[in-house]
Amino acid sequence: MNYSISFKYNIFGKTKQTDEFNEDISWTIDEGEHGLKITLVSKKEISSVSFEVKREYDFNDDSRFFANGFQSWTDTKEFTKNERMSDLGFVGKTFFGKKFGLNYVGDYTFCNQAENSGEFHSHGLAYVRNDKTLDFFGSLDERTGFTVIYADMNKNTLTFTKDLEGIVISEPYEILNLYFTSGGYDEVFDSYFETLGIKPRTADKIKGYTSWYNYYQEISEDIILRDLRSLSAEKDYVNTFQIDDGYQTAVGDWLSIDKKKFPHGMKPIADEIHKDGLKAGIWLAPFGAEFNSNVAKQHSDWLIKDEKGKPIPVGANWGGFYGIDFYKKDAAEYIRNCFDTILNDWGFDMVKLDFLYACSIIPMYNKTRGQIACEAMDFIRECVGDKLILGCGVWMLPCFGKVDYMRIGADMALGWKHTLLRKMMHREDVSTPNAIHNSVYRRCFNGRAFLCDPDVFLLRRTNIKFAPEQQELLAKFIKLFGGVLFISDNVGDYDKKQLELFHDTLSDDAELLAVNESGDTIFVDYRQNGSEHTLKFCVTDGVIY
Repeated sequence: MNYSISFKYNIFGKTKQTDEFNEDISWTIDEGEHGLKITLVSKKEISSVSFEVKREYDFNDDSRFFANGFQSWTDTKEFTKNERMSDLGFVGKTFFGKKFGLNYVGDYTFCNQAENSGEFHSHGLAYVRNDKTLDFFGSLDERTGFTVIYADMNKNTLTFTKDLEGIVISEPYEILNLYFTSGGYDEVFDSYFETLGIKPRTADKIKGYTSWYNYYQEISEDIILRDLRSLSAEKDYVNTFQIDDGYQTAVGDWLSIDKKKFPHGMKPIADEIHKDGLKAGIWLAPFGAEFNSNVAKQHSDWLIKDEKGKPIPVGANWGGFYGIDFYKKDAAEYIRNCFDTILNDWGFDMVKLDFLYACSIIPMYNKTRGQIACEAMDFIRECVGDKLILGCGVWMLPCFGKVDYMRIGADMALGWKHTLLRKMMHREDVSTPNAIHNSVYRRCFNGRAFLCDPDVFLLRRTNIKFAPEQQELLAKFIKLFGGVLFISDNVGDYDKKQLELFHDTLSDDAELLAVNESGDTIFVDYRQNGSEHTLKFCVTDGVIY
């Protein structure tokens, strides 16, 4: 691979940029048929600013660049030269967006955002698809910093960068460890994960219920137990019942239960779930604390702060929330105690861990964002032990081999079209089209890094904007792409046809054969019960062909 190196750094109050050895640094370069490893050897103490490796790549008019988004919800797809990648939306750039830290939900603070069509960037791995052949590039180590791959299809270049902001280097530092290969879709991903030495922690799908997409935070003991009784009648088809946001008095105060909603606490709920032979799951965001939480008010020293010592907002949910610094000893002990109580005292079997991106919004303690992300997942797995983790709102590569299940797309909306207001927020906002695209283009992770959660299928007729035929399509789609198959409906309200569709969706009798996209039309070929079929629909408006 022919390439050039550029490294910018600060030393003795001066900023320098070099593409070769000098009096301050040298490089150790290990290049093979399928890999490139670059180690920086610093002769003096330097502060890194940026690093990149650039090479030429001959894109053609039909080339498609796969751009993996920053975290679970970030839109992810293959792009053509004539398309343009979205940036932080208008609202995200306003005073409102800054007040609530919407720029920290994605990569807007540390990645170059596209200014023109044909300019894209991808996190951790990428490929260029020319017909059925993929030229694949993937990071083998994110602990030294997030790897971001830029494609300029106008200038015919690929640029491999490392987010090294904020670290001081005084000894040999492995900056880039890149794997590359060419071949068919499954061939390149099988090879990559074999090289990584990563295998999924489980091969067992979870099927059942989550409370979020019907009641959101407005849950109660009565609602949960009613829906549990209905689901338990279908226990031949399901194995998990998960309680989502709304049981706690505030995000961050996980052991403070809302007694008006759950007067008997959470342990009796888990016990009831177990009586019906189901796994009990519960939601929390261990690295988040809403503005008005007791954690935020009483332990401000636990919050991630800017250079002026002010807590940094990291999202607008719940009226705004902060990120928790898990390197603080007392904060880490608090999080450990929460997990110990939830998993061992209350008896939950699975935790859905959300908004995990909040812990690595800035470099700290001479650690890159990537190192913080990887160490955060080490810490989480240590806390949870062998219990199940469903990751959400979190980076992909640091979770490889750490989580059992992974949300790989945006939250599903209760209708199909992506509204103008949603588009004005950020790339990570609620979006049915983005959830579908991400399921298609992140299917490479399913069964290799973890089992993928494409989000829920909803069959109810109330509190919903999907047409019945769209619900049926999405149920089939999620059946084919998901390792997590959840509803948020009260199954007891289903009629005979809905119940038959529910049973069909949860049956392991279908195989995904191929996926293609032409314009806004997606084609999904599959085999079910010996017969081959094709789903054909418009991803932007849900029209079925």
